[in-house]
Amino acid sequence: MKAEITFTDWISCKNLLQTKDTDLIMGLEIFSNLQGVLKTTAVSSDQLLVFGKTTINDIAALKGKKVGLITNSVIEKIYDLNCEYIPYYTNTQVLESIEEGKVDYGICHGSVAKKILEKTGYDIFPSISLMNSYPAIGVRDDLPELREQINNILIQLSNEGFLKKLDEKWLMKYSNKVTVLGLIRSEARIFTIYFILFFASICIAIFLMQDSYRKEMLMKNTLKYQASLKQQNDMLTSIAKVYYTMHAINLKENTVKEIQTSDQVKQYVNKTENAVFQMQEVMKNTVIPEDVEIALNFTDLTTLPQRMGNKKSMLAEFRGTQVGWFCAQFIAMNHNEKGEVTDVIFTTQSIDEMKKEKEHLLQISRHDELTRLLNRHAYDTKIEELKESKINKLTAIVLDVNSLKATNDNIGHHAGDELICGAADCIRDSFSSIGSCYRTGGDEFLVLIEGETTDIDSLINDFRNQVSQWKGKIIEKLSLSIGFASFSEIEGFTLDQINELIHIADKKMYADKAMYYKKLGIERRR
Repeated sequence: MKAEITFTDWISCKNLLQTKDTDLIMGLEIFSNLQGVLKTTAVSSDQLLVFGKTTINDIAALKGKKVGLITNSVIEKIYDLNCEYIPYYTNTQVLESIEEGKVDYGICHGSVAKKILEKTGYDIFPSISLMNSYPAIGVRDDLPELREQINNILIQLSNEGFLKKLDEKWLMKYSNKVTVLGLIRSEARIFTIYFILFFASICIAIFLMQDSYRKEMLMKNTLKYQASLKQQNDMLTSIAKVYYTMHAINLKENTVKEIQTSDQVKQYVNKTENAVFQMQEVMKNTVIPEDVEIALNFTDLTTLPQRMGNKKSMLAEFRGTQVGWFCAQFIAMNHNEKGEVTDVIFTTQSIDEMKKEKEHLLQISRHDELTRLLNRHAYDTKIEELKESKINKLTAIVLDVNSLKATNDNIGHHAGDELICGAADCIRDSFSSIGSCYRTGGDEFLVLIEGETTDIDSLINDFRNQVSQWKGKIIEKLSLSIGFASFSEIEGFTLDQINELIHIADKKMYADKAMYYKKLGIERRR
């Protein structure tokens, strides 16, 4: 049988395969998520390396850089390098873009890139290795028998050492720069005899051993296929170490295979039960009660094919009973002829530290550093939320520290800070249980009370008493001017009138401040 071979770029190869204009393509990475493709056993191994004109010691150095790589590379699916990916069709184009300064770094297969660099003489060299790569052959999904035949041949060649010998011989010839044409010319007579003998022996061998070879292959096929599966499983195990748990699930047969797990999960897994039941038991016993219903809906294997559709992955976040926040993810592996997912990888990964850090940053962004009251940003956000809500009863209290400027000028800003912190403490103690307390400016504070407040005068009097009893280490007494306004003061009050309500309270506060300075005999402009 004569094979028709076409050399073209990676994207064109995939398109030819998916449109069924070709039967198979070479060089498919075994972990790629290409729909409509049956992958064969890995035929070689390589490393994906970072190349550049300067060396790096950590992939974090790629942050914010321009990084060239092959279009649809598996790197984009596994690593979030937080960089700008620039796609190219060939490794040669990636290396040329580094040489020309179009990108800062490039990600290429190590052995291929090194040979290109030897040939071109570019001043480019590799730094770190990102991961191992295992190229395979991709076969049309409607030709599983062809995939099985190729697998059998590859396994046979691998067991007999031919793949390794061919790889080593090719590398040696390339490194010594010995061309086939030069070798034939120098040893023409020997090669002629050798070719005749070799061709004759091949013909005789094919004629005499074809039938026996086929039978032998059939006998050994099962064991070799199991060895191939073990090799793939070992690779999955190495990847699984970065996850808290990892399981392979066959949705069609309703079975689950453990790749990586924990003692907490293992105690709820009964291998005699089906995958649907086991998943439900794990979620019920490892997720906090408040999140169980959401977790059960997300991990419902009976509806998973419909929910995933053409998605490559689905993820959700839950709170665990022992591990805190964790991320659960389904990764599509195989699909049937209808395009429905039939095999998935289910992983969990702890994100508790990340969640705590995020909550801490949110807390910092919403609170005033000096007083720990809510800050101006939190106040502006609250106003917008109130305008969008259905609340129509609101009370605003505006407060301002008296004599702060004089304190700063005469005693110092450390004394002024003590006054501000004292005011914040009194406001928090008096109003935090019924409303939200904000520091909206240097010496300005505001309290928002949602709903109806029937005894506001009593609250204000209690607050004034608490202020009168305050005594600091530097300053002996504290004074605040207060103004408040309730929704009932504006006829037909609506949420769009919040700023008007606060303005009324603000005017009352300034009137109170004027009375304070008048009692002291101080003339003061607003």
